[in-house]
Amino acid sequence: MGLHEESPLMPLDQKARQVFGERVVLKSLALRAQFQRIPRYVGEFLIAKYVRPETWQQDLARIQERLRDHLPDVDKREWWKNELLRRGQITILDFIEVRVNLRTGQRWAYVRALGDQQVQVGESLLEENPNLLMGGMWGTATIEYRPEQSRDAPNHLVAFRPFQVQVHDCTPYIEGRKQFTTDEWIELMLTSCGYHPEAFPQRRTRLLLLCRLIPLVERNVNLIELGPRQTGKTFLLRNLSPRVFTISGGRSSPANLFYNLARRSVGIIGTRKVIIFDEIASTSFADEEATLSILKDYMESGHFSRGNQAFTSEASIVMCGNLDVSDGQPADHYRHLFEPLPSELIDAALLDRIHGYLPGWEIPKLTPQSLATGVGFVTDYFGEVLVQLRNEDFQPYVRQVRFAEGITQRDQVAVERLASGLLKILYPHRQFSEEELREVVQLASELRQRVHEQLCIIAPGEFRPRLIGYPGMAVHHALDLRRIPRAALVEDRLNHEAVVGAITGLAVIRDDKGNACSGDLVVVQVSANAAHSASLEITGVQAKVLEDSVRTAYHIVEANLTRLGIEAGRFRQAKVIVHLVRIAQPREGPSAGLAFVLGIVSALSGRPAKPGVAVTGEVSLHGQVLGVGALAHRIKAAADAGRKTILVPAENAAEVKNLPSELLDQVTIFPVSTIFEAVEATLEPLASLTAAVQESA
Repeated sequence: MGLHEESPLMPLDQKARQVFGERVVLKSLALRAQFQRIPRYVGEFLIAKYVRPETWQQDLARIQERLRDHLPDVDKREWWKNELLRRGQITILDFIEVRVNLRTGQRWAYVRALGDQQVQVGESLLEENPNLLMGGMWGTATIEYRPEQSRDAPNHLVAFRPFQVQVHDCTPYIEGRKQFTTDEWIELMLTSCGYHPEAFPQRRTRLLLLCRLIPLVERNVNLIELGPRQTGKTFLLRNLSPRVFTISGGRSSPANLFYNLARRSVGIIGTRKVIIFDEIASTSFADEEATLSILKDYMESGHFSRGNQAFTSEASIVMCGNLDVSDGQPADHYRHLFEPLPSELIDAALLDRIHGYLPGWEIPKLTPQSLATGVGFVTDYFGEVLVQLRNEDFQPYVRQVRFAEGITQRDQVAVERLASGLLKILYPHRQFSEEELREVVQLASELRQRVHEQLCIIAPGEFRPRLIGYPGMAVHHALDLRRIPRAALVEDRLNHEAVVGAITGLAVIRDDKGNACSGDLVVVQVSANAAHSASLEITGVQAKVLEDSVRTAYHIVEANLTRLGIEAGRFRQAKVIVHLVRIAQPREGPSAGLAFVLGIVSALSGRPAKPGVAVTGEVSLHGQVLGVGALAHRIKAAADAGRKTILVPAENAAEVKNLPSELLDQVTIFPVSTIFEAVEATLEPLASLTAAVQESA
């Protein structure tokens, strides 16, 4: 049976093969057991080069035999040395890296299978394989033992056949992009990364996964991702390119990171494109003060020096680690989201140099169903193309967006690099709409905002709340996770700014027995984007009771479009995205119903919420606002956050009289019976919006 008879190709798979030919491969083949001992990019190179659809089973068997006979295991190192000594020559599959010693005029290959860092190599072999000098390559290496030429360095690398392509021209890749829609291209990108697109249906999740590629496609990007275990935080980059180096916990020093003074050799930051600090919580630093001082300077400028030696590098820095999660959000015991880092890294000056914080808690754990089985780019080709795209400058496109006042130069640089990288991934052909550009810039701004939010907690005297983004940005997901104290930037803004789609709801925090112990604010963020048909997407906190409440609110709005001042055509062509922001308990879903309704109405009508308003109440299918419990806790939370007007269900009006006078002096209580009363009390009237537009014109 032919390969494609056993694994039928989907339409997108067929299109990818038609456009890119041998540059794509069927990813399911790389999942087979014989390829588990080698990096993904090596396995897919062998598949693309040696496996044909008609004879695929026999071809795979030959590859398996070759790997079995020539891929050394660490525990057989001495056996291979003995074979070299006995036979005078061996052929192995290994990763080979070459360094040049200018003092002695020698070129030394490092052959890991033998543990030998002084294997002699000739100039002609390096001319044929220059990437051996630029981080190293996997391939078939022939080693000869010549003790008569040198007793100190008797081994010679006499032949090398690489298992990686060398890409010098990205034109076929860029031109091919023009034949795909953006959604098709995103699916092809995910498959090329090793992910099954159907396992990640939400566009936001897909974009977050692709953000993991930014450090490879953009120079000098500093990124951190903390999240649950088994979400594949390092899976993608470490399997994509030999130009990526992973440090898994352990101890790092100035010598291995930057420059070894004794050996006069450049460290990994000078020889790789991406350095991943995996298991960052377990990482420690020798000569801590010196290492972190050099690291801070490098993360800022791309330069580092040791002794009288100074260097420039374009390597990106990625930090990955685990974070405890509860109900889809970081656990409440964290004071800030950098807390899992080693104490020596929790330094405001160093953390401010991190360009973006990926919310790993939003990415599902990897399962067998998460892994790609369709057609995607051959991994080694894909990785080389991404590296070559570093030479393309997309930052001028980002500078076309006018950012909010008050952002710093570091904020600007961070957003430009992150957005530029994501643009290269999504639109390498440089064809994108204004809306698509703003989508990318908004996500880049969010990643930087999340860094800044934590700095406001770590060093509040130095870092003050500010919005990183462009004016009018309706939804900002980074503002959902301000830790203790609770006064988040978006909440500060909502005290004095009218914002479309942002509604403050009031919730209750309960103890283990279900008793109310305090109130809390819930910021509901809603956007309504143009689409071919009406749809609803829920992001953020994932709990069925919350999702049911959002869907109920959506249908209530749908049933009352005219009374709510929303055009039916607008609703039919809008994708409503509701982001659920750090709700304390899943059981708080129904009492947030009024906030969900108001957020959806605000986003669809374009009417911003009045400043300083908070709301609470369940909502019936007929639009009635129903009573809630623990009203005093809710109102106190609103007052503590600076809210001045609070909408409560009319059913709870009698309870208001029993509240402490010092609390009532801080706020105005507005009882409502229906969602229609709540809309008029919460949202700015359309007439005032028209007048404001005319006045600004």
